[in-house]
Amino acid sequence: MNMYNPMYYLNSSYDGYQSSEVAQNWRIRTGIAQGDTANATEVNLALALENYGVENLDFATIWGQGHTMAELNGNGTTNFIQWVTENETGA
Repeated sequence: MNMYNPMYYLNSSYDGYQSSEVAQNWRIRTGIAQGDTANATEVNLALALENYGVENLDFATIWGQGHTMAELNGNGTTNFIQWVTENETGA
């Protein structure tokens, strides 16, 4: 169950804090009109990543859209692939 919760690795109140290598590139999109999870879920994740020292955090909430695949323009798959390509580290 702990492995399902990213906060387990990002927040010092959990035993898993700093026990894993956390990716340094994150893109989080969520719709403000979601109904299947609390609006604060992604905000808490973004803040935890920022406090953890993540180097590249691209976070946005999108007005009028739901929980998944929320985008201002285009579609989530194309936009994510473009973001990954732009943020490749050569690894």
